[in-house]
Amino acid sequence: MTRTRLPAAVATSLTAMLDAQRRAGRLPAASAAVARAGAVVWADAAGVVGPTGDAAVPEHAFRVGSITKTMVAVCVLRLAESGALALEDAVGRHVPDAPAPDASLAHVLSHTAGLPAEPEGPWWERAGGRPWSAVARHEAITAPGERFHYSNLGYAVLGRLLESVHARPWDDVLRTEVWEPLGMTSTGRRPAGPHVTGYAVHPHADLVHAEPVPDYDAMGAAGEVWSTPTDLARFGSWLVAAGPDGAWSAPDGDVLPVAARRRMCAPRALRDEPGVAWTAAYGLGVMVWDSEHGAGDAVGAARVSASDDEGDVRRRRTAGHGGSVPGFQAGLRADVVSGDVVAMCASSTAGVYDPVALLDVLDAGAPWVRPVPRDGVDAVALDLTGTWYWGPAPYTLRVRRGGLLELTARGGRGTVFAPAGAGAWVGVEGGYWLGEVLRPVAREGHTVALDVGTFCFTRSPYAPEAPLPGGADPRGWHPLPHLSPAR
Repeated sequence: MTRTRLPAAVATSLTAMLDAQRRAGRLPAASAAVARAGAVVWADAAGVVGPTGDAAVPEHAFRVGSITKTMVAVCVLRLAESGALALEDAVGRHVPDAPAPDASLAHVLSHTAGLPAEPEGPWWERAGGRPWSAVARHEAITAPGERFHYSNLGYAVLGRLLESVHARPWDDVLRTEVWEPLGMTSTGRRPAGPHVTGYAVHPHADLVHAEPVPDYDAMGAAGEVWSTPTDLARFGSWLVAAGPDGAWSAPDGDVLPVAARRRMCAPRALRDEPGVAWTAAYGLGVMVWDSEHGAGDAVGAARVSASDDEGDVRRRRTAGHGGSVPGFQAGLRADVVSGDVVAMCASSTAGVYDPVALLDVLDAGAPWVRPVPRDGVDAVALDLTGTWYWGPAPYTLRVRRGGLLELTARGGRGTVFAPAGAGAWVGVEGGYWLGEVLRPVAREGHTVALDVGTFCFTRSPYAPEAPLPGGADPRGWHPLPHLSPAR
């Protein structure tokens, strides 16, 4: 079911990939959506929704598990933006009977508060949740900030925080502050429309076992929400501020400003597992992945030709969250560079699937091209673009939408700078110079260097007209006997 602006062949390939994953994973039902430039461009579903054998369609809702956490985190960040609290506040200041009361709200958001993963007692996701009194009696298992330890219990605390501040249920807060403003009409603590049945699939036979859907009580903020991939794709596009000019460009600040969304998506804690490469991290209610492309050289070549980012051929930085409760799985992944988003849901307790493979299919059939700013480009900023050298090492400075500048090293990611007044820019996204200041250095009305956090960049390697710290070799560039010629 194609929505807008995708070539028919790409939509067909996406549908084929979805159904192939459903069959390979033995998923009773699978549904997915892809968004580009802030709009859902494709959505489809495959399989059956329940014992009647009705075919799944994109409008069917699934329980999305821990993707709930990202939505809860948005509302906590909204409180911080309003001044009602600070993320550095101790949890106990706002929820006096919370476990680990000395941990900060940022610790809880990033799973570094030291709280246990699960509440005591029977498996709550099948047996039912816990009242707040049962959640509150837990104790920390590590000191705050010591390490990453994923905690469903921590998000029960954040749900309690929202209810305490707003004096209404946490899901009512999400509905009025996130779902309704972002047009997520099929999202709710209970199914808002048609929905699928969740199953466990027998590992050695074509048999299913219906999973219960209990009330999660005070644990609900950890993973009780129902949604559709289409709604999740809209949410992911908003999360990385994806608009017509690529990621981090859409205003949509009434729910949460772009700067706060960047803060959510910035890695804070590595998901450290011995023997496993560090490819995943956690921000503020957001999972962050740095992973290889899955579709091979053609996709990599397409992306590098489109983005002109040398060295960024086979890696993709995505933000979002995964979700899993008995009977259901879900994944939300948003490319923070392009703004392309995929959301996928399945009606199975277990079963492997890969939502990012759908982004690879999209890349292969309709490569994302870095947009050229169409208007509002500052003439001073434009004059600074091009190649600059830190010592002998080349960097590229380019204009991004919204008056931003991006300084990128060959073979690495860059730092994005925003205007800071008085002819300066400050690093607002990624890279070594996050929070540092970029200032042009002029002589006789001509820019001869850039001062970037005290690093001196020149238009040619060690340009003699630039004020080089430590000075230049009085001989300039000169041959050294027996040194092999540069190739």
